[in-house]
Amino acid sequence: IVTLMYPLLMTRIIEALDILGGTNGIVGVQGFGSSWGECYFLTLFCLIFLFGLRRLVHEDIGLVIRAVKENDQSVKASGINPFTIRLFSVFIASFIGCFAGAYISHLYMWAGLSLFALDFSILPIVITVIGSGGTLFGPVIGAIILIPLSEILREFGPLRIAIYSIILTVVIVLKSEGIFSYISRKYNQFERWVEV
Repeated sequence: IVTLMYPLLMTRIIEALDILGGTNGIVGVQGFGSSWGECYFLTLFCLIFLFGLRRLVHEDIGLVIRAVKENDQSVKASGINPFTIRLFSVFIASFIGCFAGAYISHLYMWAGLSLFALDFSILPIVITVIGSGGTLFGPVIGAIILIPLSEILREFGPLRIAIYSIILTVVIVLKSEGIFSYISRKYNQFERWVEV
């Protein structure tokens, strides 16, 4: 939640100092040559990122990252600096986020403040919470649910953020673990029941 403060802060700094084009943004960004090339480019890099993250999760550093998420005091007691691990995690997430931002600027051939509005910051958080945080496929399920819903809600304008908030509240109250974790838990219970 604290990270939502930084886009708002940077927005005000860009507007006040008129840097990076100010409120007009950066115009004349070159787009992709063809729609097929754009589609293959995005698909290829999504697969590379998913494969890399899956490998990372199953390495020793992935175990340490999960341990920091669950109980950072025990990680500190074992002699590992949790701050360094958090910094590494933020770097990886920021790298992927920067790639997505660069891609969307080339897609629209323009980069400005309205392109990175608050609802673009809230949407990934809602997708992660609904899908299941801490899993690779949870946010994918959340995106499959919320992106079409986002297009349906586009006609509501600014009320879209309020509807996201209501959906997020309902999911946190009813299924706080997220949809993917809930389905995985139920599947494992059913699998054990079949074995008995």
